[in-house]
Amino acid sequence: MMNNFKVITPNKNRTKFFGVDYFANVYDGSKPSFKYFASSIDSLMIYHHELVKFNQVKYQMFKNALFDIEPNKIIGFFQNPDIYDDLDSIAFILKDLQFRGLGLFIETNSEKILNDIDMLKEFSKKLPLMIGIPIHSYSHIDVSFFDKSCNMDSMSKIIHKLKDAGLNTGVIFKPLIPRVNDSLEQLEKIIEKANGLNVDFIYPSFTLYFDSYKLKNFYDIIETEKPELKNFMFDKFGQKNSWESDNLSELKKILVFNSKKSKIKYAMKDIIDIYRDDAFTQLKLF
Repeated sequence: MMNNFKVITPNKNRTKFFGVDYFANVYDGSKPSFKYFASSIDSLMIYHHELVKFNQVKYQMFKNALFDIEPNKIIGFFQNPDIYDDLDSIAFILKDLQFRGLGLFIETNSEKILNDIDMLKEFSKKLPLMIGIPIHSYSHIDVSFFDKSCNMDSMSKIIHKLKDAGLNTGVIFKPLIPRVNDSLEQLEKIIEKANGLNVDFIYPSFTLYFDSYKLKNFYDIIETEKPELKNFMFDKFGQKNSWESDNLSELKKILVFNSKKSKIKYAMKDIIDIYRDDAFTQLKLF
């Protein structure tokens, strides 16, 4: 199994990370934002300098490793990097998972997921499927480490189409950066929009993580693009590896109150229960 270690890694705590049993990564390289920070929901926080590229050898290792995993387990493709970065379709991955009777969690904000919508619908009739759409704000914030498409405005069309197809789909709000996107109004607007789109869940990652390399890169961007925040951030957080907003307690209250009001799942256990029911899944397979 050591040869498969980097392509399939067991999740040691199934009450987290959307209940996946195994994290999968069949790419070289990393999503660019991981050069600056990671969030508590990121299963792989390391930044790899290589060009982001789907790796055929790693995928063959992944396929081989699937034979060692019993049916009904869930494989998770998180966003470091995004599974659609170098692929227009993941139809072949869906076929391989379906052949082994394995469920799927995908974290993506790529429009290319719509290429697979029919096959995802068929997959979800037989096996557990959950899609998490990561966003950093309601509308784009003009700081270079934020992907221009990774906000609620830009993702609404994709979310609407996935939900219209009957697919389990929710919003992952990350990263939360103090005094950049941590206002109470920001979270309220996101939940309101999510409710209008009939999402299944909203899950925020309230903690921001760094290592020394990420922190230097992050401060460099702040100094260049948000210099008015540099003194505040350095005085409050300095070289700390984890940051949380001063608004944290109020943000949590808004999350709980507004999500309950909208009937959107926000607790990890409840989100997992949306699609993870091993007994039900087993019945559907036969």
